[in-house]
Amino acid sequence: MTIPVWLDCDPGHDDATAILLAGHTPGLRLLGVSTIGGNQTLAKVTKNALDVLDAIGLSHIDVVAGQPRPLMRSPMLCPEIHGDSGLDGPAGGRLLPRSGRQPRPGKAVNVMFEAIAAAHAELAKEHEARAAGGECGGGTGEAECPRVRLVCTGALTNAALLLALYPEAAQWVELVLMGGAMGVGNTGPVMEFNIQTDPEAANMVFESGVPLTMVPLEVTHTVLATPGVLADIGGAGSSTSDSSITSGKGTCNGTSPQGTTDPAAPAAAPSSSSPDPASAAAAATAATATASLRGAASTAALAAAGGGAAAVAAALAATASSPFRHAIQELLLFFADTYKRVFKFDDPPLHDPVAVAYVIAPQLFECRRMRVDVETCSPLSAGQTVCDMWGQSPLPANANVALSVDVPAFWQLLLQAVARADAVSPLNRGHERL
Repeated sequence: MTIPVWLDCDPGHDDATAILLAGHTPGLRLLGVSTIGGNQTLAKVTKNALDVLDAIGLSHIDVVAGQPRPLMRSPMLCPEIHGDSGLDGPAGGRLLPRSGRQPRPGKAVNVMFEAIAAAHAELAKEHEARAAGGECGGGTGEAECPRVRLVCTGALTNAALLLALYPEAAQWVELVLMGGAMGVGNTGPVMEFNIQTDPEAANMVFESGVPLTMVPLEVTHTVLATPGVLADIGGAGSSTSDSSITSGKGTCNGTSPQGTTDPAAPAAAPSSSSPDPASAAAAATAATATASLRGAASTAALAAAGGGAAAVAAALAATASSPFRHAIQELLLFFADTYKRVFKFDDPPLHDPVAVAYVIAPQLFECRRMRVDVETCSPLSAGQTVCDMWGQSPLPANANVALSVDVPAFWQLLLQAVARADAVSPLNRGHERL
């Protein structure tokens, strides 16, 4: 059964890869994208969402602008992480071409509700048909109707308003969020940015009764864009068979997690007994650069040797088999300098698509049901997600909290989505593949 997904986000580099993963994974149907002020202003992140969808060949998917600010607080932006545009490249300036489209008119919560209601009605109809055919267990043990997934990778303001204005939506959706922390935060001692931006909205969502899975920093900080991952994203060595992404070190080679060929992956270039000398030289350069990248200890070491993330991004261009793949490499690399300087990470993490991966393959995650309360009053810790790991709270559990993820399997999912997007991206027009 295809899973309908609505994505609420604030692009943002990691939000961009979340859009890519949601839009280019078979079995998911991306209903639409709503935006929320956060990584940058609402106007900027809304334009970025349109730019991303166009760049990945999904210009038929609408974007609607949501809330520009938190429910009760002043806006909290993050230009030091995502740059002036919210989607800058490592060398500065905008990373993707501007979309000529405009966001869909209307209030985001109304547009979200209409799309979710329509998708739920379709799921209910299909479920009834399957139940009538004896495919859902039948009798008193009949399975529940599947839910629409609402994936939130920014502040929870739009989600809180949706559930407050349309409480019936809590019966139709399952919410998966990237946000929160069980311990140390990233924009405060114990606060993660998305929750800290609007703790009142987060509190409303956690208290709403909606089925909810939280993917916290402790999980996303393990999903690192290592030199090997960046080489795999580039795709120049994707026709080789000396490594496998299932080991966390090689290419995905257009295969699914089950090992079957991915029909959506771009076909390998035909072999030729008399290759063009220029093409052969370019391929040799790419192969050398890719091997060097895979052999690097970390992106931090590469940056130190080459003069920073901008120099590494320039070097990555030789490993990319298309302009689109190079753009994705730059997306993943953008955090490298900041995360090394501020958080002492040797490789930059990737946050938001991990929440999408939970929708695709929850079996890749270890989770625990627990009580999560959101601090809204303390001047020291407003926005902290207080996670009752050991069941000490008298209050009932209200969240499914991810504790870990199979990192190599996550990268395999993303690499497959990149391959599908690469096959249709307008960024590659006029480009001959190596």
